[in-house]
Order: sequence, then structure tokens, then C-alpha cells
Amino acid sequence: MLGDRWSLLIVREIMVGSSQFSAILRGLPGLSRSLLAARLRHLEGVGVLTRVPTGTGRTHEYRLTEAGEDLHELIYALGRWTVRWWFPEPEPDQVDNALLLWRMRAGVTSALPEGRTTIQFDFTDGEVRRGWIVATSAEVSVCLHDPRFPVDLSVTGSGRLWHQIWFGHRQLEDAIATGEILVEGPAKLARALPKWFALSPFSSDVLATKSAAG
Repeated sequence: MLGDRWSLLIVREIMVGSSQFSAILRGLPGLSRSLLAARLRHLEGVGVLTRVPTGTGRTHEYRLTEAGEDLHELIYALGRWTVRWWFPEPEPDQVDNALLLWRMRAGVTSALPEGRTTIQFDFTDGEVRRGWIVATSAEVSVCLHDPRFPVDLSVTGSGRLWHQIWFGHRQLEDAIATGEILVEGPAKLARALPKWFALSPFSSDVLATKSAAG
């Protein structure tokens, strides 16, 4: 039922908030639209997820059923196992800044100021060198083309370093303090930036593993 290459990854994407077809696809590079559609039909057929109309025309969202939600412990156990036994720091050829921004978007917290907050990211390495996260109380979106909103904060740094931070190998506050990550904008917003993003669900496990290793 779940042993193919993509099914558990699809469940994980829905579990972390990607409820629409395009959002699930964006979070799984390498998965084709046709294969995603087939896997979603399969998962619906075996009772792991269900389709729910959005009320806006012909669109719908995918939601986990009770059986799907019950996979939460399994998926996170697999993640913790990976962190403990095989979780090297990202290599330069593994830097995917567009996907990283998408992951960071899912972890934006309620600590952002009211209204719209636009953060421009400039990366010094990786294929994608610039992107934006635009957050309001209603939604958080990632833009790879200029959204033409006033930029509240401009953040510059290595894409690989940002991957290390998000996975838990480095601390954002330390990278800012050493100048490896440069944050430009109002001082109050710049100081608050580290509180705006939840890191990888396994970042604490990565830190614990590194501490245990000495």
C-alpha cells in the first residue's frame, strides 16, 4: 500500500500543510504530474486521504483521513532514524534554494508583525539566487519573480548555509552574529527574524545527534 517511492512522501507533504495538487507537486521535485495524480488516486482508494471541495469552483483539497493521520508517528520515526544514522550536512550539489524557501514558507509562525511582510532572500550559491517570502495573516507565499511589494527585510547569505540552518546543523542567530547572514532593514524587524521561522521538524534531533557525537 505504501511501499513505493512516493506515497509516504506525499502523505508527509499533506501532513505539513500542502493540501492542493500544485503545492504537493512543488514540494516533491522529480515527481511528475501524472504519477502524482495516480498516487493520489491510490491513496484515496486505500483510505489514507480524501478529497474535499474548496467551495471555489471545481477545485478541491486533499486531507488525511483518520488512517492517514495515524501515519504521523511512523513518518516521524523514519525521520528520526534518518537523523540518527544518516544525516550528513547538505553538499553544494544538494542546494535547492527554491525548495528551501518552500519548506521555510510552511514553517512561518504567528510571530510576524500584522499586515503584509515581504522578505527578499539573496543567495550567493545555488541555481536560484533570489526569492521572496510574502506573508499575511491569510496566507504565506513564495515568489521566484519580483512580487512588486515593498521589501521589509533583505537577507543575503549562502544557500548551503541556509540549508544547514534549516536542518539544524547551524544556528541562525550565530550566522547573523558572524556576518555570514546579512539582514538589512529596520532594526526591530531584523532582530525578530530568527523567531519567524520554524525549522525542520528534525532540527532538534540533528542538534542532539551532533552533540552526542562530540
